[in-house]
Amino acid sequence: MQVLKGVQNKARSDRPEGLEAMQSVYGLILEQARDGIVVQDIEARIEWANPACEDMYGWSLEEMRGRKPQDFILPDNERPDRDAVERFRYDPESPLFRRYQLNRNVRRNGQVFWNQQSFAMLDLGPEPHQKKVVVTCRDVTDQVNTELALRQIQVDLKRSAHHDDLTGLANRKKLGDYLHSKLVTDHVARGEIGVLVIDIDKFKDINDTLGHGAGDATLVHVARALKEKCAPGDLACRTGGDEFLLICLRPGDKVALIERANGVLETLAQPLIWQDQTIRIGASIGACMPDRLAETGEALIQRADQALYSAKARGRGQVVCYTPHLGQAQKARQELARDLREALASEQFEIFLQPQLRLSDHRICGCEALVRWRHPRRGLLPPSAFLAAADGLGILADIDYLSMNMALDALAELHAAGFDQMTMSINVSASILADVNYPGLLDWGLQSRGLRPEHICIEVLETTILDGSGHDIVTAVERLKRLGVRVALDDFGTGYAGLSHMATFEIDAIKLDRSMIARLDSDPRNRVIVRAIIRLCTLLDMQVVAEGVETEGQLSMLRRANCPVIQGFGLARPMSREDLITWMSGHDPLPKSRPFGVAPVPAPASVRSLR
Repeated sequence: MQVLKGVQNKARSDRPEGLEAMQSVYGLILEQARDGIVVQDIEARIEWANPACEDMYGWSLEEMRGRKPQDFILPDNERPDRDAVERFRYDPESPLFRRYQLNRNVRRNGQVFWNQQSFAMLDLGPEPHQKKVVVTCRDVTDQVNTELALRQIQVDLKRSAHHDDLTGLANRKKLGDYLHSKLVTDHVARGEIGVLVIDIDKFKDINDTLGHGAGDATLVHVARALKEKCAPGDLACRTGGDEFLLICLRPGDKVALIERANGVLETLAQPLIWQDQTIRIGASIGACMPDRLAETGEALIQRADQALYSAKARGRGQVVCYTPHLGQAQKARQELARDLREALASEQFEIFLQPQLRLSDHRICGCEALVRWRHPRRGLLPPSAFLAAADGLGILADIDYLSMNMALDALAELHAAGFDQMTMSINVSASILADVNYPGLLDWGLQSRGLRPEHICIEVLETTILDGSGHDIVTAVERLKRLGVRVALDDFGTGYAGLSHMATFEIDAIKLDRSMIARLDSDPRNRVIVRAIIRLCTLLDMQVVAEGVETEGQLSMLRRANCPVIQGFGLARPMSREDLITWMSGHDPLPKSRPFGVAPVPAPASVRSLR
């Protein structure tokens, strides 16, 4: 208080007597202030501190007087050496006196806190010892901690917005910012960039068999492998469920990029142990580098995607680098997909009917409905040209339902034309077979046209049974059987367990695949197998239809084997329902001596190459 008393004495000599009471009030304010107040000389030695300052630091005024604060209020790792403390003195021109300072200080008990300080120079005379520095101190630890917490939340939110929560890799938002950064655009412009698109092989199987926990562990394992292969400036992303992306700056040439991709596959091949389970992870990778300058990052990713599609189509577990040929194939697939959607919307699909001959009485007993696509530019297309693409687009079931209704319309027309003995065979895909609504929709379609269920035969591909869940297929067949329709196993002999299906599934007929029929003329062992299958089906009271019959020799052998029904080009090609009615009028029944000797009504030229 001596310094302050000196100030007060000087004030008394300069001011009217009535101000003495006010000076006493000022002293009380300094004593009672909640902020710490310190008076130092020009060399920073403490001369006075108010009680709030004593409480803040834990040191009494007597213990602080004559010491410099830097010597005891700073944390050990921030404290200057003793010589620097001794040399310090205040510079009246320092910007220190024009702004707040925020520093970490330490109390006597070792507790660190945040101290907000302001400095004021008090000039009491011309002599150096008459210059005093008043320091106001405020403990703002709570405010600083709150601010730091808010900043951390902002950092976390920003990271969350730019990173995948599970793997910690960049997400699509981060990828977009990265691709448009100057660093990346400069590298793209110079052709110094490579893109790897990684897709986990059979990831769904891991989720389905081991659970989503195993799936998450697999994704983390892949992310770890990508991080290991990241060079400075590279970016690893998770762009979708099991799809990842690695953008490599300055990868070298394509050979070096492919080596980097193979390194990723090798790292992924290391078994992942999860809850005592060994998970073996495979992946397919599409790679791309610019073929010319002025590419964009997005274009490179699209091309790497096209290369990935090719890698998966070639059997997975490999790296494929983009070529212009792959780009052309992808463009064709995209055009096909667009045209297919348009075809479905504008009903460009038709059915053609191929007759089936019962050999016991040479009557046309039924026909098979075969879907065709009348493409506005490419003409009439067979199923092989579009069904796989339709399946990939998820519209195969829609085409199946459309074909079913067109087949039922055709059967109703055939019956109305007097051919009421005719049956209709309708092909179904796995997607429609698994639809629980299918039997009901088929039943409604039959009733609305006045058709009986026994006139319908649903043909199920043997490969559909092999690729699907046995229990699901059995259930689907049972639903159809309860409806009263017949069920046939199509393309019999192309699978590896055809005979077992005859015992497992309650089917009414099999259709011998054309590949077996084609070898009847040249393969004695095949003839024995065909005869045995026909005999077995007879014992099981099952119908047999031999499809793809084209020669008199094949027909003769099938007669001797007592095959009930044949179908094929030797009898007639698929034709429109109008042409079939005309053809039936002249060829039912067919001559028993040489049924192939009667030429059918010619089909349009665009149909003649279609099976």
